Amino acid sequence: MERSRKPPLRSENRGAGWKPAIPGVESSCRWPLPFEAKSRVLTLGFEGPNRAGKGTQCALLQAWLIRLGIPSLLVRGDGSRTGNGVTSGDPPSRWWQQMNGWLHSSQATYHDWNVAAVRLARELLVWRDCVLPRCVAAQGAPFGVLLVDRSLLSRAMLVRAMRPGDPSPPLYPEEAQTRGQRITPEAVCPDLIFTLIAPREVLLSRLSPLDPKVGFRRKLIEETSGRFQDVVQYLPEELQDRVVEVDAARPIEEVAEAIREGLTQGHVEGSLKICPPGVPEAQEVQSG
Repeated sequence: MERSRKPPLRSENRGAGWKPAIPGVESSCRWPLPFEAKSRVLTLGFEGPNRAGKGTQCALLQAWLIRLGIPSLLVRGDGSRTGNGVTSGDPPSRWWQQMNGWLHSSQATYHDWNVAAVRLARELLVWRDCVLPRCVAAQGAPFGVLLVDRSLLSRAMLVRAMRPGDPSPPLYPEEAQTRGQRITPEAVCPDLIFTLIAPREVLLSRLSPLDPKVGFRRKLIEETSGRFQDVVQYLPEELQDRVVEVDAARPIEEVAEAIREGLTQGHVEGSLKICPPGVPEAQEVQSG
């Protein structure tokens, strides 16, 4: 696994990142966060082509966090949600029930998808800045983790597909932001984005002939599977170093273990901090 292939970025905040440390676990992986965390909520995005295992890895990581007593929420960061209230990250919403049906019809437009993206982004801010911090405080936990299924890379993929001639299309167009807080990539970017990468033939081998959407998924894999590594360049430059590539061609549990190892290192290189701002370095954030 590796960061995006871009060279290290120059940033005034580089070297001031925070990473929760899980005691009793050693790791050779080092993923220094190139910024200073603003809260005790760590936001992790999961990206990758169809059949790369985004949902599976989100679920496995959340189960692991639950066993450790670390509050977490799994939410959708881009695309759509059903609004049916089946999961805690998809609460009941008549607006989403109607919008989700519309988006999957032949009448949906590029503008409709942008409106949905802005709505999901605003919901993410509520989950990250209000709901999860309250859960952390209520449980007396040192920090919480917000897991985001699809994030800015998926957003950039759609925007680039719909506006191929525009060298720098906005990820959240102004015309889709009719009211409420203005959404920018910087405001909603996860602290780390795990991009699950696997060869096209591996992804195709994971398709089930019994899946009613197998044709659609096959076409999606064939058309987009190689773009996730390149689409990083369309993120704002200061955010590109948050992307970490993960080899998702390996067995599911090996991928999950690699992600856990990266998150459980008890130290980071150089002068990097692992404590949230305002917490003395001697009081490192520990789980359990």
